[in-house]
Amino acid sequence: MELNPPREHWYVAAPARALGKKPVPATVLGEPLVLFRGADGRPAALLDRCLHRNMALSAGRLVGGCLECPYHGWRYDDRGRCALVPSLGEGRCPPGGVRAYPAVESDGYVWVFIGDGPPSRPPFAFPHVGEPGWTTFRMRTRFQASAFACVENFLDCPHTVFVHRGWFRTRDPRTLHAHVLRFSDRVEVEFTDEAPGPSVVSALFFPPGEPLSHTDRFFLPAISRVDYRFGARRHFIITSQCTPVAEHETVVDTVITFRFGRIAPLVRLLFEPVARFILRQDVRILARQTANLRRFGGPGFVSTESDLFARHIQALWRGGERAQTDAQVAIRF
Repeated sequence: MELNPPREHWYVAAPARALGKKPVPATVLGEPLVLFRGADGRPAALLDRCLHRNMALSAGRLVGGCLECPYHGWRYDDRGRCALVPSLGEGRCPPGGVRAYPAVESDGYVWVFIGDGPPSRPPFAFPHVGEPGWTTFRMRTRFQASAFACVENFLDCPHTVFVHRGWFRTRDPRTLHAHVLRFSDRVEVEFTDEAPGPSVVSALFFPPGEPLSHTDRFFLPAISRVDYRFGARRHFIITSQCTPVAEHETVVDTVITFRFGRIAPLVRLLFEPVARFILRQDVRILARQTANLRRFGGPGFVSTESDLFARHIQALWRGGERAQTDAQVAIRF
């Protein structure tokens, strides 16, 4: 059976800009949440359920940094404590409160920790965001697919010659080698002997004559990072954080950061629509995969050594397994 990502990690619940004058509903690993900014302006995350009559707090409003239920007006602060029951008056709240989750704002996102214990580390940091010389754009996409299907897809090179034929990669009979390393919190794959084949992406963005360095990475809980580097001055990084909503629904926040010298703004004008087009191709193919999973029931997957990340991701999600030192895999795209 396919595993779910572990709960004891930070997940993106919403873009930071989404938290304004109204509460924002969100779902992480099936947990219904309501997001808002407290009196101090910091993000807060509560279970989306009023103590009184089970009303969705996300349908309410914000009053003085508190969240007001739309049914009877009960108010809750950013820690989930009852601040007011209007029918009783000031200072007469019942004991207890709504469950509150650790929430922080980082890299333009609101991250929520839904595990049972306190977080042991800060959220993942998207590479080079806001640094001089780097250009960044973002995409938020909802997939009708599991978090595993999404994160593996983003790190799966063989599918690109079929799903993105001519756009991202073209079939190449030459053999290259992948060096696979698994650690306690991540998997790294470095490709050697890779040469860019003819495609729209390579024609537009890959400088001719520059040596290609290609590395793919997986980070817990469900984050992919793909690096293409050409010499010292050209570098593309595509990072995707997958937030599971339900068994076959995932919200993916993709941050694309690249270095391309003075013409980077012009490169973005071309790169962003091409990236969005390619991502839509992945949305369609994963939706078809999900439809067939529902049709037949159960994953029923068969993996080979060319599926470089699948078993390592699931090993990390199971937890408690010894890290593999390294492996060399011959592969063709």
